[in-house]
Amino acid sequence: MRNLFFILLLMLSGNVLASADISIGTLYDYMSGQQSTYLKRIRNQGDATAFVKVAIHEITYDGAGQPHESPELTEGNRALIASPSRMIIPAKGMQATRLLYLGARDKERYFRVRFIPVQPRKEDGFDMDDQSIDGQQQISAGVNILTGFGAIIFVMPKETRFDTGMIEADTMTTVVNNGNATIVLDFFEECDGRGKNCSTPGKIHLLPNMKKQLMKKKDHLYRFVLIEGDQSRNMVCTDLVIP
Repeated sequence: MRNLFFILLLMLSGNVLASADISIGTLYDYMSGQQSTYLKRIRNQGDATAFVKVAIHEITYDGAGQPHESPELTEGNRALIASPSRMIIPAKGMQATRLLYLGARDKERYFRVRFIPVQPRKEDGFDMDDQSIDGQQQISAGVNILTGFGAIIFVMPKETRFDTGMIEADTMTTVVNNGNATIVLDFFEECDGRGKNCSTPGKIHLLPNMKKQLMKKKDHLYRFVLIEGDQSRNMVCTDLVIP
């Protein structure tokens, strides 16, 4: 009897601990001036079905370069839409949603696209009958932690122009974005003069009219990959003035 009770306990605990675990891939996505759609693949690496809602927010930047995120954009008031906006992703499965941009392309715009696992309800539009929803809610009972993930998508203007400046001074090198679309300083790291002991590589986005100052230090260098649309080049800035 004790062994039977132990087996039943394991089975019940397994059901309670079963959960979805979604992965959205890259956290930054870029829609070029020639694109109007972008395909985003969402994977469920967990052991339970994932019911995922897509929420879209526009990001604007003030004069100081600080971001401000809008409330969730509602239907009829969206420059960017997701189709489908509700996804049912089986365990160890994958589903894609297509992001479609419908707004003007005279300047660059920015959106945060959140993929939020939810417990399904009839009003959520998951195209399920009442019996299926009730069954899924029973399976999900006790699983209260549902983690969502957000990606930022950069929608470039139709007439995209890249113009990156490198301004040299005695104490610093300033990277300036004089174009009308975001540039990326990817794998950005600070190293000693031999390029050996380096910081953890990072990613820096420079929006139009923004700049990044790199202070010059003895036996010190910065290196990164400068990405302008589909073009990239390796860059190194040292304590010496680059001709």
